[in-house]
Amino acid sequence: MRILLAAVFISILNQSAFSQTKSASKSYLEEAANLTREKSVLAAFAEIERLNPQTLQELIELNEIPAPPFKETNRGLAYKSMLEEAGGVKVWIDSVGNVLALRKGRTGKRLIALDGHLDTVFPEGTDVKVKLKGDTLFAPGIGDNTRGLMVVLTVLRAMEKASIETEDDVLFVATVGEEGNGDLRGVKHLLWEIRFQN
Repeated sequence: MRILLAAVFISILNQSAFSQTKSASKSYLEEAANLTREKSVLAAFAEIERLNPQTLQELIELNEIPAPPFKETNRGLAYKSMLEEAGGVKVWIDSVGNVLALRKGRTGKRLIALDGHLDTVFPEGTDVKVKLKGDTLFAPGIGDNTRGLMVVLTVLRAMEKASIETEDDVLFVATVGEEGNGDLRGVKHLLWEIRFQN
């Protein structure tokens, strides 16, 4: 989890690389390595570590809210509250049920999205109670995609706590309808909306 969070975090920062001038001779890996030495990025990594117990507890809580296809509303409302608690962002639910949090960048010239999905492939009535075996959590939907939702949330929290500024706006998203018959309806709606706003 920590490695995944670090990779996602560096990717966002690299896409919206502060206000530094990029040299054509620098490689992507060099840029990422440089970012990992920034004080604010180190502070964000420390925050990810500090948040781990809370992240795991909220992972369990969120996973235990059933979210079969087309019935993501309750999980979406809980996730919206978590995003609001993270602070520094405008949070809303769109017309199809996607939960969105916009963190403004300095220029807002581009929009970078980090997305997880609310629904699970498991049908209504599935026992989604989380069980701990050793150091591993087991439950339907915990990896696909409740864990992804927690990555999105934790990156937002770390960026806020470390006061990281980006050039570009960052949209933190929890989409509906990713699984099966959902036919990616949440992300399709989101992309359609963004297309007509620009």
